[in-house]
Amino acid sequence: MAGYEADGDASIKASVASAVFKVRCQSTRPGEAVFVVGSHEALGKWSAAMALPLTTSADTFPMWTSAPVPLLAGMMVEYKFIKQREDRQGNPQWQKFDGNYRVTPVAGKVLQAVSDWEVASADISELTLPEEPDKIEKSSEAGKVAAKQEKEEILLKMAESQVETAAAEVTSTCPLAVTLTKREMSRRNFSQSLLTLDVDVVDGPKEEQNENKDEAETTITTASAEEPAQEEHKDGDVVVCQVPLDEYEAPLNEEPPTEEPQKVPDVRGVSLKHITSFSALADVADAATKTEHRKGKKVAQSHYDPYNLNVPVVIVTSEVAPYSKTGGLGMVAASYGFEFARNGHRTMVVAPKYKHYDGINFVGETRVRMKDQEENVKYWHLRKDYGEGKGTDFLFIEGQGIQRDGGLYNDDDGREYPDNLERFTMLCLAAMEAPLILDINGQGKYGDKVIFLANDWQAGLVPVYMCYKYRRHNCYSQARVIYVIHNLGYQGQYHGREACRFFGIDDKAAGDLVLGNCINLSKGALICADRVLTVSPNYSKEIQTASGGFNLQDFVSAKAASLRLAGILNGIDDCWDPLVDPDIFLNFSVEDFEKGKLKNKAALQKKLGLEENSELCLIGFVGRLTWQKGIDVLASVISWLMQDTGNGVTGHVQLIMMGNGERQYSDTLRWAETNYKGRVCGYVGFDPKVEHQMMAACDLLLMPSRYEPCGLPQMYSQMYGTLPVVHATGGLVDSVKDVSAGIETATGFLVSPLSSDKLKETLYRAVELFLKRKEDFLHMQRTAMQHDYYWPKAMDEYERQIDIVLYECATVR
Repeated sequence: MAGYEADGDASIKASVASAVFKVRCQSTRPGEAVFVVGSHEALGKWSAAMALPLTTSADTFPMWTSAPVPLLAGMMVEYKFIKQREDRQGNPQWQKFDGNYRVTPVAGKVLQAVSDWEVASADISELTLPEEPDKIEKSSEAGKVAAKQEKEEILLKMAESQVETAAAEVTSTCPLAVTLTKREMSRRNFSQSLLTLDVDVVDGPKEEQNENKDEAETTITTASAEEPAQEEHKDGDVVVCQVPLDEYEAPLNEEPPTEEPQKVPDVRGVSLKHITSFSALADVADAATKTEHRKGKKVAQSHYDPYNLNVPVVIVTSEVAPYSKTGGLGMVAASYGFEFARNGHRTMVVAPKYKHYDGINFVGETRVRMKDQEENVKYWHLRKDYGEGKGTDFLFIEGQGIQRDGGLYNDDDGREYPDNLERFTMLCLAAMEAPLILDINGQGKYGDKVIFLANDWQAGLVPVYMCYKYRRHNCYSQARVIYVIHNLGYQGQYHGREACRFFGIDDKAAGDLVLGNCINLSKGALICADRVLTVSPNYSKEIQTASGGFNLQDFVSAKAASLRLAGILNGIDDCWDPLVDPDIFLNFSVEDFEKGKLKNKAALQKKLGLEENSELCLIGFVGRLTWQKGIDVLASVISWLMQDTGNGVTGHVQLIMMGNGERQYSDTLRWAETNYKGRVCGYVGFDPKVEHQMMAACDLLLMPSRYEPCGLPQMYSQMYGTLPVVHATGGLVDSVKDVSAGIETATGFLVSPLSSDKLKETLYRAVELFLKRKEDFLHMQRTAMQHDYYWPKAMDEYERQIDIVLYECATVR
């Protein structure tokens, strides 16, 4: 009952009752279990993925029984039973009769609801309470905790044994580059920051830059034979080796470009130095704009009533916009900071003080122990108020090595800072001390009952220290840690460190952190976190597989088996709204989108030098030019798209491709624009304003990403009536409903598997729909625009997870 007692409200405590759900079911097969799901949050709110498991035994079968479920007295609850595999994979099988069971809990009593799988009625009776219910409840709870911990320990030991033979190999040329998987050109480095291949900014409009091409040439750094250049992409990008220029193959058998090999001309937009995702360059709406945007709208509104708004939230992150950002993490952390405060939580965001930020004030200091010595840490504070007494405390950590002249993670030459492990260990320790020692704004300390939201490997030590440093000494006994995986491809792997001495932990804790011959911060976080979340539901499944788990899939699966894993699709910022977007040529809504998109289409065609023809299908691509984004697959279909063979589809399209990254793909964009003047725009660079204009003007948005933990453009595009054509992976599956589901519900087109032929097939279907079945295409656009991908919807799920994690027992190691 911890989740309800957390409110501290005596009236709520008095109204709490319990129910035990039982069902006779003989039709389960080995590996299957029975679950109860219902209208109350404790029963998953009708979500099969959150259904409560029932148990049986050789003595009690075929009766399946739930543990006592805390419910509110007097509030009628509807429920039903489902059969599913114990690991929750596959489709659940629901009871077939119409209607649902109902039970109304009674204050101070435990009701027993017994039914049969084939029967639509249940027998409700009262269970006799033991003479000493507190002792019995504690004993029962302790037994459940012990059983759950034993199960998780077994699963973790199995995971350890399965990966023991897959110990990470440390390369001689790049000590921190741990090679786990090689596929095609890909080589993944999981420590974090590597060489970016971006060129300097070249300002000015497209026409002026083309006229001054010679003056716009800039030098880039290329890979040597001994040390291939690589790119880091935090928001869903893998690390990809730069292909040597002598291995370059011109797209579609055309001759390779003749420019000097060290020069890249015609770069437009903004500088991408130290930027790993275009999300970092996007503007976000301020608090006043967000509040105004959500007034009177069906979308962008919260619909879940949280139980634990009085529990503070502490967000630990290596970057937070607008103060520090290289990619999507910084944007998401900023959204967390606003949304949790808006919901009513006292909210703190803790991030490194990479430089001095305007408006920050010194609020205290402490000493943390690492590397067998104590380090001094200073705290700097900035408060953002949102009205009605709500606001966010931004806390910036200053300590030895935090502030650098280069980027957040790597220097100007692209080398990862050798002390990154020290820097982010300090961040974690300082973040965990802050709620206990700082009295911010005279409002008192946050205290030891908080929710820590630890983001990615840089904050991976928060759950480890929670288990082995604080919880063991009865500190933070009511606190919980939720670990959020934004991209499991980055794990925080470091070698050559003695874990016990470096982190000040014992052998068992060190065992949780070590994988092969490396420290792996993500592994430690997975084992020790009270709950693990990913940035989309489908991604939480993908990282349980060998292809998506990067050697941590067994630890993820262990978390899933203990029902401590879930996925929540990221939200989009309120600035992505065609009705108020200041960057597009004409604002529009779902009521007048057809006219609005035609005006935007004509204006963008004119701006980018394309033929002004509303009858052509305008296709857009925005993304980093890397193997991970599938730009090579896109390149393979360009000539096919442009060629009119008399089928009435191909040859009736235009293509806008905007991005920057690897040399060979930049050359592909230039090649396409040169060969298809007026029909292709190859925009090498990035301009956030043009991205907004593309969303408003294009008919289709192409995202052939090989993997995408969440993805945001496919959600932006739908808000503007631009239908996404995406690879069926990660968050793209969760946010795009394929046309095969029917015109009434479809919002886009899924490509599976990702290949040139399959992409052609899917694009043909999409373009044909636009050209020959206009009404169906318009219906899909209207359906897409009516979806809700804004942050309040995502925050409903985060609040639900907070209520669950506070109700569950803490992870004990």
